[in-house]
Amino acid sequence: MKKDILRGFIALFFIFITVLSCAFLKEFKDQAKEFQKEKENDELNEFYVYNLENTTFNLPVIIINTNGNSIKRQEDITADMQVYNSDGNTLEEYPSFEEKINISIRGNSTSKYPKKQYSLEIINNKGEEKSKKLLGMESGSDWALNGPFSDKSLMRNYIAYKTARNIMEYSPDVRFCEVFVIDDNSKVIEEKHYKGVYVMIEKINRDENRVDINKSQDNIEETSFILSKDRKKENDIGLNSYGIQTYIDFYGLNIEYPKKKLTDEKYQYINKFISEFERVLYSDKFNDPIEGYRKYIDVQSFVDYYIINEFFKNTDAGLLSTYFYKDYEGKLKAGPIWDFNKSLGNHNEDIGVPYDYKSFFMINRPWFERLMEDKNFSDEVISRYRQLRTTYLSDNYLVEMIDETVTLLGDAPKRNFYKWPIEMCNQAEVFEENNDVTQSYSLDIEPYKEFLDKNQHLLKSTEYRAKSYEEEILMMKEFIINRGKWMDDNIDTLSKWAN
Repeated sequence: MKKDILRGFIALFFIFITVLSCAFLKEFKDQAKEFQKEKENDELNEFYVYNLENTTFNLPVIIINTNGNSIKRQEDITADMQVYNSDGNTLEEYPSFEEKINISIRGNSTSKYPKKQYSLEIINNKGEEKSKKLLGMESGSDWALNGPFSDKSLMRNYIAYKTARNIMEYSPDVRFCEVFVIDDNSKVIEEKHYKGVYVMIEKINRDENRVDINKSQDNIEETSFILSKDRKKENDIGLNSYGIQTYIDFYGLNIEYPKKKLTDEKYQYINKFISEFERVLYSDKFNDPIEGYRKYIDVQSFVDYYIINEFFKNTDAGLLSTYFYKDYEGKLKAGPIWDFNKSLGNHNEDIGVPYDYKSFFMINRPWFERLMEDKNFSDEVISRYRQLRTTYLSDNYLVEMIDETVTLLGDAPKRNFYKWPIEMCNQAEVFEENNDVTQSYSLDIEPYKEFLDKNQHLLKSTEYRAKSYEEEILMMKEFIINRGKWMDDNIDTLSKWAN
């Protein structure tokens, strides 16, 4: 009896020790994980600070010094810009590029984010525009510094423009860089001046190396032109075309070129051409091979524009950030493409769950929804799509390009997301919706952090969004593969309702 009691006591003792050990082991593992997390954060912090002074950057570095002035939205200030772009790229070397610039905050939705985008114009000492090569791209005076914020891959514009350069007549050239903005008269580059990973982009301009159309001539009313479809800004010159008068277009067309030499006669010429095209496009004879829309537009450019925006699911296309251009004797062309921040699944929830790869959307855009009613046009879209799926829109081509871009970016994303945490990037829509409060904030990140902390009820669900850079890259690859397969299976339906 005593032996049984003793055995029972010993068994209970070992059970107690086992439970205690498991609890201790779990606590130890939790502490180890927390320690590892803190260690990684400390290493990242050391890595980031170290880079500001001594590290060799794998990307070109741009330093913008505003001489104590604040950068404003759509209002230029003069600043100094230096570019460091050598094999041993450190801030201790001499810059490879030094010029004066005019700079302003650009964009609509993006201007409301903590990480700003900028418009740059290279100028001479007299304040006149000056054309210069920049980061190995063709000479130009006007540039856009795209600062990916809602795009946590940092590369959607880069991938789209690079792809389009193989497909369309022209697409803006692009280069990655890391940017510092010194706006406090400091003589020393500090951690607070670092603004993250940016994409330097050629702005859409008439140029033999960009939109290659002839210059506008003074002595005739006809003219080459470039148009944009977007929200009208204060100084924009909008058309009053047939599409606007009949409410076909929600957003009108603005004249981007020519502006300096735009006379009333040239304005009327452009307005008349677009109105005639729209009247024919929405008439009963729209698909007549001689007198229909083909008389006015370069069909191949519209087909290619349709496909690349549809495949990337760039849902702003056709409504916003949309361009068209025409040479004197030529037909109207669609493009160049612009602004792919919200493409490849990175769209707002008001148009569906992020990363939803199904459905066509370009068939609902002005002009394109009418073009797709012509079976000949829809058949050309289908045929061209299948051709591109074997080359520049193939899974292998795009996934390999993404992998190469990840390698190109190297350690830069670590610095970028130390400055702009993923958690903040996932709340980009909050900043869009509350710009009336945040628009007065400086370029410093702290007020934005405090705003989110004090307004937890405004935060968006991150259920369908990546929680890390690596996860974002994976989700973007998966989107491309799923989108391609879905379009392969459904592309033929585009001609279902065509005449």
